[in-house]
Amino acid sequence: MARKLPIPEEMRWRIAATLSAKIPVTYGMVFRESTGADYDRLEQQIWVALAHEAKAVAWTCSLPVADSRDLTLTLDILNTLLFGPEFKSEQISFENDRSVLLVRKCPFLLREQEMSGPPSDVFNRCLAFSIALIEELNPEYTLRFVRAMCQGDRNCEMKVVLRKDTEEEEKMG
Repeated sequence: MARKLPIPEEMRWRIAATLSAKIPVTYGMVFRESTGADYDRLEQQIWVALAHEAKAVAWTCSLPVADSRDLTLTLDILNTLLFGPEFKSEQISFENDRSVLLVRKCPFLLREQEMSGPPSDVFNRCLAFSIALIEELNPEYTLRFVRAMCQGDRNCEMKVVLRKDTEEEEKMG
């Protein structure tokens, strides 16, 4: 029989999410120097693996993944579910088969700032996780960062688009 904890459920979630968001910062502080140039590559592999696990959560919860709007909604839900209630975002536009997730508050950036880590380290993690997740949920789509708070912007802006559209744009220069 499960023991009843004397801590309210909402508070437990906040504590767990805050501690979880500190883990990547702490790992970076401890291992970045000794690992050297390989650290970022290895850390990105971890976040890609986490995206694979997040895909399993999406399937288990029957989250929508049919088009860009669905994918943006699912990314928003998973970010909050996996990374906690401090994650604040909204869908701000939909046009044709493109949608945008605007992130106003990021628990990873907050923990990085609290622990005096370089904000730019957050970008590598978020980039690896977000792109891998969208492409795993629906291989016809990808994600592009337009703005990033950890790069000095006021908000993060993530655009979910058809892969074929990005490939055509890249060919055209």
